[in-house]
Amino acid sequence: MRLQDLATRLVAVEAKLATLTGTPVNTDKATYIEELDSRLSVVEVQVDRLIAEKAQSYIDTIVYSDADVAPVSVEQVVALSPSANHEEASTIVEDVVAAQHEADAIEHPEVADVVAAAVLAVVKADPEVVTDPEAITNAITTAVAERAALQPDAVEAAQVAIATIIAAATGEEVHPEVQQQIAGAVSAPADPALDEIENRLEAVEAKIDNLLGK
Repeated sequence: MRLQDLATRLVAVEAKLATLTGTPVNTDKATYIEELDSRLSVVEVQVDRLIAEKAQSYIDTIVYSDADVAPVSVEQVVALSPSANHEEASTIVEDVVAAQHEADAIEHPEVADVVAAAVLAVVKADPEVVTDPEAITNAITTAVAERAALQPDAVEAAQVAIATIIAAATGEEVHPEVQQQIAGAVSAPADPALDEIENRLEAVEAKIDNLLGK
């Protein structure tokens, strides 16, 4: 009986997800626990991806908007974070997002891209990472290092922006060793092979979204 109830609930969740993604839904109920587990795992991955995409979109909007005029509230972004229901962590996430919401638009696209990556790293981090100064610093610098290499004219501004975000996330002064960590992340060498893969992936994602009518 319990398996049937959970299977019915899962079909309802899958239907809601299909509405969001524009994909077909399997209306057949799972009949054994392994199938229930497998289908739920797929749903979990898809939901996490949608949340990450929505958070990225919100953060991009904030980063590119003038101070306090972004059509996205700080609360909307925090609500998408795993830290949303953790008092200490949610306050940190709120501080980081609010600082960007209150800041002027970042005109240099490469700097804006790096800042968005850093803020997203804070938003999507688990509470135990957000509340650990060293862990959240590493999460931010890792996210920044994974972006494409910056042009020389963007490096200094990016370093200042990332230092500001880390200071807001940790509540601590950014020490010289962290400055070095930031410099290394911002100046991470480009990877032509991964750049090509990323470009191809973006192209196929756009084609799939077009097929889905997005």
